[in-house]
Amino acid sequence: MGELAREANVSKRTIDYYTQLGILTPERSDSNYRFYGAEAVETLHLVSQYKELNIPLLEIKEKVELLKTTRVEQEKVLKYTQDLSKRMEYLETELKEMKPILDSLSKEEQKNVMNKMSTQSMALAKLLMVLFT
Repeated sequence: MGELAREANVSKRTIDYYTQLGILTPERSDSNYRFYGAEAVETLHLVSQYKELNIPLLEIKEKVELLKTTRVEQEKVLKYTQDLSKRMEYLETELKEMKPILDSLSKEEQKNVMNKMSTQSMALAKLLMVLFT
């Protein structure tokens, strides 16, 4: 807490107060000590800027909470995008393995395979084939 106070140029008491208000959210160590990450420094700088604009602390708290929510949403979107990317890589590998097999089929057999696939699967397969060939 002392390190955070020095880095953000505020008192420990201010950090305590902001924590009580819910503006700062510390993590707890195994021995129940509070510690703050790099995000806390950013939050304290943001609070300082809002205070210079004479914005009340409760309104500042709402703004900080909104920013935290946005960060959480961004992290969810990033994770989802990473998962989707992994699935697409898997599909790309599958398609590359399937292409020679499909190419070896007669036109009639290819047509039968295509008819058994859903419209959405076909559209996705065609798109992936275009993207990855």
